[in-house]
Amino acid sequence: MEVIMAYTQLRFYQTGYYRFPYTTTGSDTALTVSMHKGEPALAFLTQAPEEDDIVFLRLYRKTSQETGRFSSPPNYRGISGLAYDRSRNLIWATEGLGKSGQHADSIIGIDADSGKHVDTIDVQVLDSHALAFNGMYFVRSDGNVLEMIDRSGNILAALKVPIGANCRGLSAVPWTYIASDTLENKLVIISLFGQVVAECAEPPGEPGGIEAVAFDNIQDFGMIPQFPEGTLSPGNRWDPEPWNFRHTVYLANQKDQTIYFGYFYQ
Repeated sequence: MEVIMAYTQLRFYQTGYYRFPYTTTGSDTALTVSMHKGEPALAFLTQAPEEDDIVFLRLYRKTSQETGRFSSPPNYRGISGLAYDRSRNLIWATEGLGKSGQHADSIIGIDADSGKHVDTIDVQVLDSHALAFNGMYFVRSDGNVLEMIDRSGNILAALKVPIGANCRGLSAVPWTYIASDTLENKLVIISLFGQVVAECAEPPGEPGGIEAVAFDNIQDFGMIPQFPEGTLSPGNRWDPEPWNFRHTVYLANQKDQTIYFGYFYQ
């Protein structure tokens, strides 16, 4: 007899959105929250016909404000996943096996201030669509399989994730990961052991378009109001209350060219 798991059902409370920093017909959009020249920023990249720019946007503003950009390293024009290493101020990037992806056997480190390619980790070839880093390990996805990888490139574990065949976005969160099951138009919370523990069946934007996910691990949301550039006071707390402190998540919808942000609640 098949056992049907009961996941916690979540909703997404949208607090803002930005249009993509540039119009593109590309694919494999990637996001991560990072520091850039001393300021918290959302790092955005999507494959364009001629070049891949990593663009930095100020976090949690009413309107989109670009603070800088640089091109992806030479010969790396198929980047499909980004993650941030605060201890080294590096943006880690991975490529898939698509027509522009040439380096699916590596994870590269890019200096978040200068854009210089400063590190390379050799790993087993995988058609990578998403990347996360929790400060200790990388997690990489090809859509069906999640791989846990150490800083030396050793694959420590491989798990087939039960979220369909299209995990296109992935971001590390304390104790869990947030993933986009793009094919099924869901956001899911995955435990450190690869189990789905919660899901959100109504992400914002055009259905089936969420290609990238980024959780804000940098800002202190005990000191930030519910809405961008709003006010914070003891009587003006977040309502509804964010689920398990998952305050602000950024979602890139490739179909409608929009970055949405908000948080999970029950």
